[in-house]
Amino acid sequence: MHETPPQQPAAPQQPAPPQQPAPPPQSPPPARSTGIGLSGLALIAISAAVVFWAGLSLGSQTTGGTSGEREAVEAFSRTYRIITDQYIGTPAPEDLVEGAIRGMFDVLDDPNSGYMRSDEFDAALDDARGEFGGVGAVMATQDEAGEPCEPIGDGCGLRVVEVLADTPAEGAGMLAGDVVTGVDDEPLEGGTIHDSIRLIRGPRGSDVELTLQRDGETIELVITRDIVVNEDVHSAVLADGQVGYLAIDSFGLRAADRFEAALRQHLDAGLQRLIVDVRDDPGGFVDATVEISSHFLADGAVFWQEDASGRQIAVDVVDSGLAVDPEIEVVVLINAGSASASEILAAALQDAGRARLVGERSFGKGTVQEWTELPGENGGFRLSVAQWLTRNKSPIDGTGLLPDVTVADAGVRYRPGAIGADPARDAQVQAAIALLLDQPLSAQPAGQGVPTSPAPGTSPSPPSQ
Repeated sequence: MHETPPQQPAAPQQPAPPQQPAPPPQSPPPARSTGIGLSGLALIAISAAVVFWAGLSLGSQTTGGTSGEREAVEAFSRTYRIITDQYIGTPAPEDLVEGAIRGMFDVLDDPNSGYMRSDEFDAALDDARGEFGGVGAVMATQDEAGEPCEPIGDGCGLRVVEVLADTPAEGAGMLAGDVVTGVDDEPLEGGTIHDSIRLIRGPRGSDVELTLQRDGETIELVITRDIVVNEDVHSAVLADGQVGYLAIDSFGLRAADRFEAALRQHLDAGLQRLIVDVRDDPGGFVDATVEISSHFLADGAVFWQEDASGRQIAVDVVDSGLAVDPEIEVVVLINAGSASASEILAAALQDAGRARLVGERSFGKGTVQEWTELPGENGGFRLSVAQWLTRNKSPIDGTGLLPDVTVADAGVRYRPGAIGADPARDAQVQAAIALLLDQPLSAQPAGQGVPTSPAPGTSPSPPSQ
């Protein structure tokens, strides 16, 4: 999922965002978020907002406006008053307001801008923090061939992709491959992954009953929800101790610290060849991707932000990184699920000549969304307010990044710690290792045989609950 709610880091060198949403400073403009788009493996603890993101921020309210704008607001107020006073039905005032706000976003026809109810907005904020009340399983809507699908029903099911260790799902006996057909006696047919997320997530200590299909049998599991922490950075040593591997699932609030600790461990062990895996990474906080990118870049911009007026602001490298030495070789793995913040990192290292990209064309999420929480229980919205450009000022929205070496996804994704995890079965990991060790590799040259990236706003990969 690459789009998350409020709490967006602001411009360059802004301290990490607080746990609770707070308005961004007025100068320089906030880095805001780049949207949400759930992709690949997201813990079904889960991301309820679902579009690619690259930072989060709360918008500020403004007053005033032209006479035409004031007349439009008055027209809305008058319509609202007449409906509530004279309509023969009994519409709830909050439903009228929600419908009006949704209507404004429908006019924009922008998949990356949209309204969210309070529960959706709060869930998205939980995702950004990387902690939420859930069961601890990665789930995705898939057909019988394992391809993404929606809505649920007619061969499209909510499938358990992975059960996380030491979670309620594992303790209750849930297994990868199980298909969830109902939640608390409510069937999922006709719904979306986001509908399922809202049902499965809940307060810590509360129970949820899941109806599963396993090998043709129906199984009922009652699971007591707990706080699930998204371990967004995974580390391993590959190729007989020659290559350090770091996978970033999302750029959450703790991702930069976890990445630094794992990177330091590899460097202290004397490793000079590194793989940074951002496949199926939907993005996250701008501060996190800037801090992680800065470990490999000595100076200059990590990326540029361009507002509606065309003004461009550089978001620069911070501090001194651990791996700026050019003797440290880096390969970044990308695919169609790599979006927003993960694309910022990959593009920055590619533009600076600090890394070669291996895999498939990335998602192409290059717009910036500002997230605004509305007063009371009226939810909030995300609005496209800018675009971001790579370190070399190239736009990527809708086109994505081309890898230096294209390697098709063989359908097996290496995930350290997962049952049966084997890097030898992951063709893209093996290509990265071969590149780092100067070994022959069978891959197409960049730009050939690259799959077209999905349209912005779609969900290339699954979420977690």
